[in-house]
Amino acid sequence: MYEIQERMLVEQPTMVVRGTIKLEDIPTFLGRAYHMVDSQIRDSGAHVVGEPFARYRCLDGEYREFEVEAGVPVVLAVSGHGGVEASVLPAGPAAVTVHTGPYERMEPAYDALNAWLDEHGGNADGPAWEVYHTDPNAQPDPATWRTEIVQPYKEVPRS
Repeated sequence: MYEIQERMLVEQPTMVVRGTIKLEDIPTFLGRAYHMVDSQIRDSGAHVVGEPFARYRCLDGEYREFEVEAGVPVVLAVSGHGGVEASVLPAGPAAVTVHTGPYERMEPAYDALNAWLDEHGGNADGPAWEVYHTDPNAQPDPATWRTEIVQPYKEVPRS
């Protein structure tokens, strides 16, 4: 069972790497992206203000190919180079839940968010993103991995 919380988000500057990838390439892409962003941040002096995240947009309807934006929130995004770009996470209402466990078992968390949106008269407003509170390299036990899922939404008038 997943607890869903409502949040009012403020626009959040980020530094990211974007790519179009297949499902099986996500771990490799994320590792490379976070390394690139970390290097850019160290070189630029930008200040990180949160955990790494990834925002996914399914391209094929079958969850095999995605546009991915992976990075970190920063105080102020700086001009990137070498594949690192400035971006933002949007402002507005969001439904949020936390999944504890392996990434491969997050589908029920997304189902819970979608059910909550249906029940509360909301429609997804852009892709969800995952905030990774656990570093798998530092904590190798997948049962302990904590991932926050944030789904922006807009309210739909009820008839």
